[in-house]
Amino acid sequence: MPTEKKFQGKRRSPLVAIRAFCSWCCGGSAPEVRLCPYSNCAFHPYRGSIIPAGVSRSLVRIIKARCQDCMPEGPAGCEAYQPFAIHLPCPCWPFRLGRNPNIGIEQREKLRAMGKERGFKPGPQADSAPRIDSKGQGQGKGLGE
Repeated sequence: MPTEKKFQGKRRSPLVAIRAFCSWCCGGSAPEVRLCPYSNCAFHPYRGSIIPAGVSRSLVRIIKARCQDCMPEGPAGCEAYQPFAIHLPCPCWPFRLGRNPNIGIEQREKLRAMGKERGFKPGPQADSAPRIDSKGQGQGKGLGE
């Protein structure tokens, strides 16, 4: 009987998971994360735990793409959900399929309905869409612009 895969690490947001992955990649050194020379890495813009202006804000898609690079046969078969020898579980493993496991079905449907009310159209243009405040107004300078 196959066992159910269950993540054996901390519960994190996608942005914090990316930062934790970058920290692991740089040997746990925060200065090394800041000085990371791999600008072609999908996580490079997000390594400082912020979303800079002009980059995609769909973090679970970014993680899914990075996991696809790591596991070309498909991230669904990834075994990095558990510790192995001295390695901790991969912090991005819960997001590898392009879904945020911290958001339940009801919450996901509620967010989808709110997006439809505001005229949100999913697609490539959605990645760079401006943030909307509670009054339906775009937020300007607070986003690092």
